[in-house]
Amino acid sequence: MADAKSRILPPDVAEKAKEHLLDTFAAMVSGSELPPAKVALDFARFNGGEKTVTVVGSDLLCGPADAAFVNGMLAHADETDDSHSPSHSHPGCAVVPAALAIGETFGIDGKHLLRAIALGYDIGTRVSMTLGGLQFQMKTHRSSHSIANNFGAAAAWSARYQIW
Repeated sequence: MADAKSRILPPDVAEKAKEHLLDTFAAMVSGSELPPAKVALDFARFNGGEKTVTVVGSDLLCGPADAAFVNGMLAHADETDDSHSPSHSHPGCAVVPAALAIGETFGIDGKHLLRAIALGYDIGTRVSMTLGGLQFQMKTHRSSHSIANNFGAAAAWSARYQIW
């Protein structure tokens, strides 16, 4: 993670990060009209706080953490978000909203955004796979989805400390 800001993404990794960004953004848009979105958008409307980061598929702005949370709910609302079988997770609905919120807050460029996304996917899925993925979930009744997503979002969020 410490070297993420100075490493150039290999072309195939950068392309995959672009695909994850586009896929998750499309999932946010498609989920923005569904019942879970109503709950998320109501949260964004009534939570107050700063109005600096875009909530996808709406005219709402809210703080970075709230925007990442709401956009994550939109991304997962209709189950069209991506999945990663080895880690038994859906990393995009947490990683991409966190990276977008940080990007909008700190004005990071496209290369930095893609690095944040790649880092989030890498860290989140590795943590879940290290624990055992589906087998871990079955043995412990702890969600591998939430573990991968929380670590992935935190790693993507760490991009704020890597602004160059």
